[in-house]
Amino acid sequence: MDTNRFKSSHDFSNIQKNLHNNPGYHVESYGQQVKDYMNDMKMKNQEVTKQGFMAHAQKSAKDVWDEIQEMASEAWDKNKDKHQ
Repeated sequence: MDTNRFKSSHDFSNIQKNLHNNPGYHVESYGQQVKDYMNDMKMKNQEVTKQGFMAHAQKSAKDVWDEIQEMASEAWDKNKDKHQ
């Protein structure tokens, strides 16, 4: 993965463009995630709850945010000395 440049898909200045470029953030994909969660819980003979799904979704969002922070930090570290 090229981390030398901050990827345009992580351009915070245009949120709508990011949503368009990252289909994982569309409502339709969350519908699929709900179905996947329900199937997974049924296979494990566990109760399917909205609270459980929301906890699952929150964990996914945190993982994505952690990844973005790591890439941003690496980009900063690699480029800060070039502009001083």
